[in-house]
Amino acid sequence: MSSIQETIAPLGHTIIALSEPPATGAETLAWIQHLESVSDAINQKPAILVIPFSDIEQAEEFAAQSPVETSYRVVCVCYHGAMGEEPELAAAMAAALADSDDPALPFNGVNLNGITPVADEYKLTFERIEAALRKGVCMIQTGADGIPEIVRAISTYRVNPDSGGDDDLMLDINGALTIDYVRKVMRTAASKERRRKNTGPARRNLRTIFMTEALKLEKAEILEHVTSTADQLTVVQDDNDKTRANAEIPSHWVRGMHVVATTLNVY
Repeated sequence: MSSIQETIAPLGHTIIALSEPPATGAETLAWIQHLESVSDAINQKPAILVIPFSDIEQAEEFAAQSPVETSYRVVCVCYHGAMGEEPELAAAMAAALADSDDPALPFNGVNLNGITPVADEYKLTFERIEAALRKGVCMIQTGADGIPEIVRAISTYRVNPDSGGDDDLMLDINGALTIDYVRKVMRTAASKERRRKNTGPARRNLRTIFMTEALKLEKAEILEHVTSTADQLTVVQDDNDKTRANAEIPSHWVRGMHVVATTLNVY
């Protein structure tokens, strides 16, 4: 019998919302491996996994697992006290991610409609919410209008899988959304002309196509530093496979403004 991952892998998907957290260990690892497989350079069917929690400590414990804390494609969304609404929470979070037409625009303050506000006894202090965010949990709070809202849409990524050191490069889920979007834009532009000889002029033309798209993304405030890193965008013939051209495209994705530090100069 095929696993659910084997069943959905060929179909293509962008956001997977689970109704409850997978069991720690093998079940969780199977989902992480699925995300890595479908999102790699060969399959290019990138996905994000949304896992719901109604208990902040359980969410932190789940996010602390070694295969989870190195993945920027997992969102552990937690609305503390929303017992019994985990499926609706995952669906609402997935809908919020899918509804954005700008992959770099942060989700701070986005309402999650359809979720019942928790009782006052479950509301958390700012310090407790910040502590959970630092542990890779995407926190939901009750907004001033009484509607549950996203505090900050972060992934579980906190540790570089290669070095083992702390890393916040892909902390926000916008990182995965943006890189997936950029890859799709570049692939679409390159595939408009599929019959190419692997010659110098053809590779220079391909580089021009990539640069044109990158400049468009810079204008749209999805990428930045495109012009200043233009010399790093290269398209060269592979040393071993003469039928292959290797492109390297600098992709400095635009970060969200999550902190506004204000100093009042009083005179």
